[in-house]
Amino acid sequence: MNYRMCFWAINIFSSLIRLLIIGKIGLTIDEAHYFTYTKYLSLSYFDHPPLIAYLIKASNFIFPNIEFAVRFPAVLIFFLSSWILYICAKKLYNEKTAFVSVLLLNVLPVFSFLGAAVAVPDSPLALFWLLSLLTFIKVIETSKGKFWYLFGICTGFAMLSKYNAVFLPISAILFLLFSKKHRFWIAKIEPYLAILVSFIIFLPVILWNIQNNWASFGFQLDHGFGSSIPKFSFDLLAKAIGAQAGYISPLLFLIFLVAVFLCLKDIFKKKDRSSLLIACFSIPILFLFNFIATFHEILPHWPIMGYLVLSIYVANLTLKFWNIKWFKIYSYLSWTLAVIMVVIVPLHILYGIVPIKKFLPKEQIENVKHGICEAERIDITNEVYGWQDVGNEIKKILDSYPQDNKPFIFTYKSYLASELQYCIPDLRVFCISDSPNAYNFWQQDLKNFKNKDGLFICNDFFFANPQDRYGNQAFASYEEIKILPIYRNDVKIKNFFFTLCKSFNPLKLPEEYSKSYTSKKNNIFKELRRYDYVVFRFINGSLKCKILDFFMAPISYCDSKDFNVSFFVILIISLLILWQTKKDTFWTNFALLASILAVTSLIVYFMKNYFEKPRPLSVFGSESVNTLYEQLHRNALPSGHTEMAVAVCMFMFIQVKKYWYLYIFFGIFSGFYRIYAGSHFASDVFVGACIGVFFAYIIVELFKKHIKYSL
Repeated sequence: MNYRMCFWAINIFSSLIRLLIIGKIGLTIDEAHYFTYTKYLSLSYFDHPPLIAYLIKASNFIFPNIEFAVRFPAVLIFFLSSWILYICAKKLYNEKTAFVSVLLLNVLPVFSFLGAAVAVPDSPLALFWLLSLLTFIKVIETSKGKFWYLFGICTGFAMLSKYNAVFLPISAILFLLFSKKHRFWIAKIEPYLAILVSFIIFLPVILWNIQNNWASFGFQLDHGFGSSIPKFSFDLLAKAIGAQAGYISPLLFLIFLVAVFLCLKDIFKKKDRSSLLIACFSIPILFLFNFIATFHEILPHWPIMGYLVLSIYVANLTLKFWNIKWFKIYSYLSWTLAVIMVVIVPLHILYGIVPIKKFLPKEQIENVKHGICEAERIDITNEVYGWQDVGNEIKKILDSYPQDNKPFIFTYKSYLASELQYCIPDLRVFCISDSPNAYNFWQQDLKNFKNKDGLFICNDFFFANPQDRYGNQAFASYEEIKILPIYRNDVKIKNFFFTLCKSFNPLKLPEEYSKSYTSKKNNIFKELRRYDYVVFRFINGSLKCKILDFFMAPISYCDSKDFNVSFFVILIISLLILWQTKKDTFWTNFALLASILAVTSLIVYFMKNYFEKPRPLSVFGSESVNTLYEQLHRNALPSGHTEMAVAVCMFMFIQVKKYWYLYIFFGIFSGFYRIYAGSHFASDVFVGACIGVFFAYIIVELFKKHIKYSL
C-alpha cells in the first residue's frame, strides 16, 4: 500500500470538504471575538497573543466573505499540521504509523472539526507545536546545533499563538535530562540561544504587557489557576476528564489513557527513544492541566496539544495490537463513533438533524421561557444563527436617525459585543462592563460620546436591563425594550433585546464601569526604566548584608584603584583550564580570547561615551545607594566589567564544556556584583553580558569556519 499517496489523498480531500463548508456557517462566539481583534491590531491582546489576529487579517485581505476569511487559516493550518505530523510519525516509527496518525487526526472531533474548521488560537499553536517537535527530532537525529535555532523560532511562534507553548522548552529540557545519550546538549550554548530566539519572537507580547500593567499575563494566570486557595474536588476533575473525553471521542479517549501508561512503560523498561520524545512533548501539559482540574475548573481544550502528540503513539499502539481480536473490534467501534461525531456536528449545524428533544426529560421539554423551549436553549449550534437579522435590525434603527446624530452601539458582555461587531463589521461596537475584558484597551475614546444616545443590545443568554446596570445618572432616560425573535427552521431559538438609552454621561458611570475610558497605557520605556530601578533597589538594598559585604568589599576596593580583580581571577582560572585541557592549541586559543576581549572592550568604550547613561549615584544620590569603595556617576551603559567576564566565560563555555557550570556561575556573579556594589543598573549589566556572549560566540564560529587552525 502506498501510504504516502493515501496520506495526500485524504489530506487534500478532507481540506476540500472543509473549504466547501466553512463559508456557509455563521461565526461562533470565539471566532467573532478573534475577528474583532483585526479591528484593533496590536502587539498582543488581553485574552491571547496576537498571531490568530494577523492570520485572520491576512485572510480578510484575500477573501470578501467574512466567515470564509476567518476560517480559511484554520483549514490551511490543519493541512500543514497533518503533513508535519506525518513526517514526525514517520521519523519516530514508520510510514504506516504516520498514515494511521494522520487518519486518527482526521477522526478526532477536537482536531478534525474544531481545530480544522473553526478559527481558534489552538490551530496555529498545533502547527508550531508539531514543527517544534520535528525540529527537535532533527536535533536528536543529527546532533547538529543549527536545528536548535529552528526549534527556537518554532517555539517563539507557538508562544505568539497561545501561552500553552511555554511547555515546549520544558519538554525539550525534560528529554535531555532523561536521555543520557543526548544530555551533552545541556552543556552547549545552542539550547540557550534557542530559548533566547523564542524570547525575542515573543517580545511583542511582553512589551504589550509592560504597556498595560501585565494585564494579559495576570488574566491568564487567574483564569488558569484561580485566585482562591486550592481545594481538592473530585467533581471538578471528573467534569474535566469527561469534557476531554467528549472532545476526543469517549471510546478513543480510553485508548489514549492506556497509551499514557504504556508509553511510560516503554520508556522505563525498553529505554525507547521515540516513546520518551512523545512522552516529554505530551504528558507534562496533560498532567499539569488535569492536576489544576482537581481544584479549579479548566476548559477541555487547554491540554489538547498533549493529545495531539500522543496520537502518534496511539497510532503505533493500534498497529501493534491490531491482530488481537477484541482490540480490533473495539478499535472499529471507537473509530466509527468518532467518525459519526465528526460528521454529525457540521450536519446538525447546517440542517439541525439531531432531535435534542428526544433526549430530554419531560419536565425540561415543557420548560418554555420567552417562547423558547429548553431544547433550543441548550443547543449550542444555535449561536451561529440569526446574526444577519440582528445586523439588519441595527441598521434599520440607525437609519431612522440623522447622519450626524446616530446612537453608538453597546452592550455589557465582551463576547456579545464581538458577535455584534461581526454582524455589523462596518460600524463600531462598545462594551461598557464592570469586569476586565479586551474592550478596556480598545475604547479609550468613550468619553467623546457625552450627551449622545446609545443603543443597548443583549440576548437571552446574556440578558441585562440597562437601567438596572447603569442607573439614571449614566443615561438620562431609557426607552421601552424592543424584542427581535430569531428563528431557525421556523422554530424560535432566541431573542435579542434593543433598548435606546438617552443622553450618555460617561463621567457618571460607576467606577468599575469607567475603566474602559479612564485607564491609560504606560510608556514602555518609562516602565522598563521603572523595573530597572526596582531590580537595582532589590539587589543593592534588600539583599544587602554583612556576609555579602565581606566578600564584595575587597573586590570593590580593587576596582576603586583601577584594578579589575574579579576579571583577572576569572581570566587566570580560564587560562589554567585551557593549559590543562588544550595544551597543544593553548596559544591559538589565547590569541583568539585576546581578540574577543579587544573587540568587545572597544565596542563598550564607544557605547559608554555615546550613551553617557547616568549611574545609580547620579540618579538616586549617595544617601540612597549602598556603595562600598567605588564611586562612579556616569558612563554606565554597558557594564565593562560584566562584558569582559562574560566574554571569557562564553569563550570557555564553547571551548571547554567540562566546567560549564563554573562559567555560568562566574558570569552571573560578575553582573550581580556590579549591581550590589552600586555601580550599575540591571540594564547596564544585561547589555554588557549580551555583548560578551554575542561577540565571543560569533568570533569563535567565524574562526572555526574560515581559519584552518584547530581549536
